[in-house]
Parts: sequence; structure tokens; C-alpha cells
Amino acid sequence: MSHRTIFIHLKVGVPAANAQSFEALMAELVERSEGEPGTLVYEWYQTEDGSWHILERYADARHGDTHVRGFAENYANRFFELCNSCDATVSDNATPYIRGVLEGLSPLYISRKGGFNRF
Repeated sequence: MSHRTIFIHLKVGVPAANAQSFEALMAELVERSEGEPGTLVYEWYQTEDGSWHILERYADARHGDTHVRGFAENYANRFFELCNSCDATVSDNATPYIRGVLEGLSPLYISRKGGFNRF
């Protein structure tokens, strides 16, 4: 995997009353994202404490922008209406567009220092 990939990790708080609607929305997002060839990882998990984690990785800046633009234009309002908190951790090579969309979350930007993956 090159250093050109863009990584986003969202930790999302969803009230129990919104969980079913959130799961339905995430199913829509997964289906849409599967059709984006530059979306390498789009996974979501729920922890025992009820928080949700969304892991995203994009092949490069163009593909990251394409996905985030589609999210911002078509899903963001519904997504944030269902959440009561959202923390973001983002690779420091995120584009100005991605940074602008996530600005309200005050993301933690991280710099890759080493390691590998096998896909």
C-alpha cells in the first residue's frame, strides 16, 4: 500500500433510539461505497459500550475526494442527525476538500511513520 492512501476513522455515538436508522443508513453507505473502485476499505463496527467505528481507506486523493463529496452531498445531514458525537482520526495527507468537510469535527491528524499492510 502506498503512502498516497487516505485513511479516516470515525468514532460515532448513536443514541439507542437511533440505532436501527443508523444501521440502515450505514447499509446504504456500504452499498454505495462498494461501487467506488478507489474505496479500498469501508467497514463499520460496534463496540460493547455501544459506540460505532467506521474505518475508511481510499487509494489516493482523487478517490478520497470522490467518496467524501458523495457523502457530504447525499448522506451527511441524515448521518449527523442520528449521532450525538463523532470523533475523527485522519491521515495527514487528506486533501483540502476532505479537511474542509471534516473541519467541524476537529479531527486528529496522524502521520504515518512506518509499518505495512498486505492488500
